[in-house]
Amino acid sequence: MLPFVFKLSPASLAANDAVEHATKNCPFTVSDSVHGMLSPVELEAMSARMAANADEWLTRKIKPPVVKAPKAAKAVRRPSKVVANPFAGYLMNLDDFGRSYPLFAMDIIEGIARLDWHDRPIGVGGISKPLSVKRIINILEWLPEITNDAVEDFLGLQKRHARRYVKAAELAIPRMMRCRPESLRCEMDGVDPDPGQCVWVDLDDVSKPSSAELAQLHHDLRTLTQFKTAEEYERDDVAKFNSAPSHDVIVLPVRKQHPKREQVMNLLGQEVPKLQIERITGVQRKTITKWQQEALSLAA
Repeated sequence: MLPFVFKLSPASLAANDAVEHATKNCPFTVSDSVHGMLSPVELEAMSARMAANADEWLTRKIKPPVVKAPKAAKAVRRPSKVVANPFAGYLMNLDDFGRSYPLFAMDIIEGIARLDWHDRPIGVGGISKPLSVKRIINILEWLPEITNDAVEDFLGLQKRHARRYVKAAELAIPRMMRCRPESLRCEMDGVDPDPGQCVWVDLDDVSKPSSAELAQLHHDLRTLTQFKTAEEYERDDVAKFNSAPSHDVIVLPVRKQHPKREQVMNLLGQEVPKLQIERITGVQRKTITKWQQEALSLAA
């Protein structure tokens, strides 16, 4: 078997070396302590010498900590641009295709999306592609504060491409505020719209009621107690209710009886065996037994 090897930490090695250094300078050994006990004064003197030797060794062996010079302060980073979005939560009206496109601002958003966002001439180093109109609408619909980091997380874009959408939203918001419809303005400002004056247009001039029709209408709308009292009307209603047939009672149809049941019951009364009754009538024995039990339960 291989011997075990114990590894001590640097702090444990330093403590052991300090104890060995302190005991080397001590005049008393273990063999001296066997023949006679040390007095308290001698123990205190030995403890003081061992402590002094240990402190001296630690001071000589342990290196002082290196104090690093403070790093120079970094340049203050310019805070990211924050664009306030007053349209967040107000662009959810669906059009005919089931998409939440603000129809009043589509010219503005489409025009901004088609700007040259890449500064690359056509045919030299690539082409300039427009921004996504749907992405611009999603930003205006869901983000109350439009920042570069928010657009990166919301659309999963790189920093440089997200910066283009932030600029596009910044260009679109003031122009959309100027052309928003009156209903949207009242909803965003939290005020009730002006009802305005209601103009009635009569388009049914041909079918005007005649004098006879108006007289019949007035007769139908007359007060019920004009010709009879309330008690007389109540008595008439009770009489009509008593004379009319009642529709609340449900009459159940009579269940038809098996054509061979009467013959089977007569044979059972004559104490004919069930097997023979089955051969005569063609009724199964379990049905015969069921009819017999029903007859006995009724008789009981």
